[in-house]
Amino acid sequence: MSEVNRRPGPGRQQSQAPELDAINVELAETVERQVYRSIRQAMMSGRVAPGTSLTSRSLAQVLKVSAQPVRDALKRLEADGVLEGRPQSGFLLRHVSQQEYREIIEIRQRLEGLAGRVALSSMNIDTIGKLERINVRMSRLDSAKEALAENYRFHFTIYRMADRPTLLALIENLWVRMGPALHHHPYKINSADTMERHDEIITALKNRDPDAVESAIAEDLGAAANLVVPRLPK
Repeated sequence: MSEVNRRPGPGRQQSQAPELDAINVELAETVERQVYRSIRQAMMSGRVAPGTSLTSRSLAQVLKVSAQPVRDALKRLEADGVLEGRPQSGFLLRHVSQQEYREIIEIRQRLEGLAGRVALSSMNIDTIGKLERINVRMSRLDSAKEALAENYRFHFTIYRMADRPTLLALIENLWVRMGPALHHHPYKINSADTMERHDEIITALKNRDPDAVESAIAEDLGAAANLVVPRLPK
């Protein structure tokens, strides 16, 4: 884990850093691209909280790479509108406002509903089984952090089946923007409801009903937003 710190505040203690996917220098993909992808992955799966400060030096130590590709990746994330550059203190993971979150959810409902619809053409029993196993694991988790990771796996297992790279990239970009805000999701209060909504998505996929798939995904995203938005800054 890295020495990623949150911006100090009253009563706030240094938090543990998110886990980051390892870098493989033997891959054809550049180190900078792998670093960029690793940090984005941590954001999408809710491993980085809003207000977290990221420095190239600490992340480079964790990923066992030089500071330059990390710095380049952080600058790309700043250009993406996810991070805010802070002189002498690295980059800050920006907070999402209530209005911005609502807008993102509205767009996500359309895009992810479309991805679910398209995924039906290649959906198979093995993938359905994988989704069911993910949902069972989620129902047994006490850790919100682990539950967020499983929620990410659940949704992207479906979206990747659509085999639409551009659509997937758009969805991922929105998850990067709002993923950290999921730290405000009261998972332990709402876990049973989440499982039930995921079951509805699975049932719609089994029935090969595109309208039901789209509706179930939109309902899942909307219900989560109703819990998260009141906890976000205005």
